[in-house]
Amino acid sequence: MSVLKLKNTYSKRLEVFQPLDPHGQRVTMYTCGPTVYNYVHIGNFRSFLFADILRRTLERNGYEVRQVMNITDVGHMTEDHLADAGGEDKLAVAARKLGSDPFKVALHFEQAFAQDARALRLKVYQGGEAGDPALHPRATRHIPEMLHAIQKLLEQGFAYVVDSGEVYFEVGKFPEYGRLSGKVIDELEAGARVGVRDEKRDPRDFALWKVDAKHLMQWDPHSEKGWDPQDWKRYRELLPEGADKRIRAGFPGWHIECSAMSRAHLGHTIDIHTGGEDNIFPHHECEIAQSYGAYRTCVHGPHGAPDEGSQRKTFARYWVHGRFLLVNNRKMSKRDGTFFTVKDLLDPRREGRAELAAELEKLGFAGGRVPASVLRFALIANQYTQPMNFSLESLAAARAGVERIQTRYDRLREAVGDSADTSGVASDRVLELVNRAETEFDDALNDNLNTPNALAAVFKAVGELNSMELGPAEAREALRLMEAFDEVLDVLDRTERSGVVTREQAQAWLDPQTLRAKADLLKHWAEAPDREALWERIEAGQLPAFEELAPVESLDAAMIELFVAIRQNARKARDFKLADAVRDDLKRRGVNLEDTPQGFRWVRA
Repeated sequence: MSVLKLKNTYSKRLEVFQPLDPHGQRVTMYTCGPTVYNYVHIGNFRSFLFADILRRTLERNGYEVRQVMNITDVGHMTEDHLADAGGEDKLAVAARKLGSDPFKVALHFEQAFAQDARALRLKVYQGGEAGDPALHPRATRHIPEMLHAIQKLLEQGFAYVVDSGEVYFEVGKFPEYGRLSGKVIDELEAGARVGVRDEKRDPRDFALWKVDAKHLMQWDPHSEKGWDPQDWKRYRELLPEGADKRIRAGFPGWHIECSAMSRAHLGHTIDIHTGGEDNIFPHHECEIAQSYGAYRTCVHGPHGAPDEGSQRKTFARYWVHGRFLLVNNRKMSKRDGTFFTVKDLLDPRREGRAELAAELEKLGFAGGRVPASVLRFALIANQYTQPMNFSLESLAAARAGVERIQTRYDRLREAVGDSADTSGVASDRVLELVNRAETEFDDALNDNLNTPNALAAVFKAVGELNSMELGPAEAREALRLMEAFDEVLDVLDRTERSGVVTREQAQAWLDPQTLRAKADLLKHWAEAPDREALWERIEAGQLPAFEELAPVESLDAAMIELFVAIRQNARKARDFKLADAVRDDLKRRGVNLEDTPQGFRWVRA
């Protein structure tokens, strides 16, 4: 198997991935998450999704990954393109517009983000990870760790307090500043002059702690008033003597937040730090400087790198950044109607964008809604190191791609069936195809997450499988291949989307003994309005009447099979009106029924 290589922004090179873990098994990964002052747009999600693909690729390579993705709910300023960002806190601006408490605004948009993240299947928002606060740390709950880092910077001589009570990092004390972004001193000075402040020693210096009496989110390092009791207790444990007396009540700068949260939940040094290219400067540049200044964090260059074995003055061995997303080859614009949040595309009418829904309907999207799996596919289809040009037409192409993979997957599940016999052996031809396709897929991903080539391997395999007649054993191997692909892509609907009910299976429901044996398969009977009477009928070995089951909305494969049996029984009794009613009712529920020589094939629309 090939080894994973990643483009490291810090070294500007493609480097073989080697974890810091001496046992070579555990990987720590920090992903810069959203600032929760609004609904998150698809450009942000392109960055989050490339990190998700990276994590899944690491796991396919056998690593155990702990991924932390933070929530910024204070301190991210409107002029964040400057190292010492000016303007207003984005949460404060949103709170003023919405006429609400900034803490409530942050919680609302954090919950909205989590909903989008689950829809787009970010692994860090699935299962037990979704509700783990250690994997989704909020900035406002880590003020103790930030003040601890700031105090360490003051003690180490990397920071200073000005008369207003604010604290600044002194860039001149860290000669490596600019290493990540490649910016030279002249560029840094020219950019810093835009936001020059008289109290700073150097225009390039950036704020670690900000003071603004009008800001609604405040923490006083010298008084527990306004603090969460648990946070105040932790602060006093970290700094028993408190912070520098000159620091006044205020709030943290954006850059110190991620350094503190990464250290709190992943440790002194980490393997990988991801983000969008807009994070490189100033955010990540400042993270490196302040982490080194406070804790002297260093990592060795990986094997094979020109600086192998030497100390890099950074707390992350690999800095990996995704490029920007454009819409119709231009920056997203609300004025042009090309600014899209995830919610805009998943249900545009609900978001008040009827014109967008109409455009999507013209492209064949039912109800003008884009399935989440299609949006995920569209946002991962390009390699992260290349700018992505997004368009509504690209969504249509993504839908075709997902449908092609899904159709092959569904047919393979049908071919495997529910047989417990796994004794058969696949042909050499199929085994060779499966092994080759999986190798090509993994090789592409390990080549700096080359998703276009990985998808090419998927579609090549699908095309070859479509041209073959597969027995159950061969279908089982091909199904395993499709599920291996989907461990990374995660665009398949793995619920039972299709199946075949043979005439023998439908007839079996008419046998009282068989009917009673199948009863435990029908989990949805609990939804029936008169389930007691229905259960008595089943216990008596009598097929339920269609009218008794019509109110049940959720249909699994067993329930569909029962509906087919009722329809077949009606046809045998020449009650074609009832048979048609069953077929039409299934269609209303999104299940299309087709008569075939093998029996009755059903497919979810």
